[in-house]
Amino acid sequence: MYLPRHFEQADLSHVLDLIASHPLALLIGVDAEGSPLANPMPMVAQRDGDALVLEGHWARANPQAQALLQRDGGELLAAFSGPDCYVSPRHYDHERNVPTWNYLAVHCWGRVEVLDEPASKDALLKRLIGKMEPSYAPQWRGLPEDYQQKLLGAIVGLRLHVTRWQAKFKLSQNRAASERSRMVEALGEGDAGARGVAEWMRKLGL
Repeated sequence: MYLPRHFEQADLSHVLDLIASHPLALLIGVDAEGSPLANPMPMVAQRDGDALVLEGHWARANPQAQALLQRDGGELLAAFSGPDCYVSPRHYDHERNVPTWNYLAVHCWGRVEVLDEPASKDALLKRLIGKMEPSYAPQWRGLPEDYQQKLLGAIVGLRLHVTRWQAKFKLSQNRAASERSRMVEALGEGDAGARGVAEWMRKLGL
């Protein structure tokens, strides 16, 4: 993505916070004929030593899952979007300014590991449940075995071993401190997207 230096976010801890709070990624790849293919997937980030791994699962009928099964893996781009909002030029010190849009985005490129064995998919689901809703774990374990196996057969698991990532936190870092202060105050009283942007500006000390 286009990434001016003043909007680049290099702190992995902030990237992981964004993924955790906005886990719905757009997975971008190609189909068997090489045409672009994209699907949303909620993903959970796992640290594997110094490496970063993203985990999730598709419905087996999803064409993207079928394409990866046929190729026994491949590469994908996972694009995460954080809060975003319109920014009015009324917050600026001078009239000769125009509106803009502030947002947070993380792009992760990686190597696909397809999980299609029942045991590996069951372990994957337990990891995802542990992150998203730990209190649901006993209910999953208590479901009838044949029902669990039916559900596991209907999905294909994914582990995306991240080979590189970029993070763009466009939060008016190129504006004066007085302007950002007015933005934070105004955005903090706006809709959910605006409040999310204001929260990140405060978090980063902008």
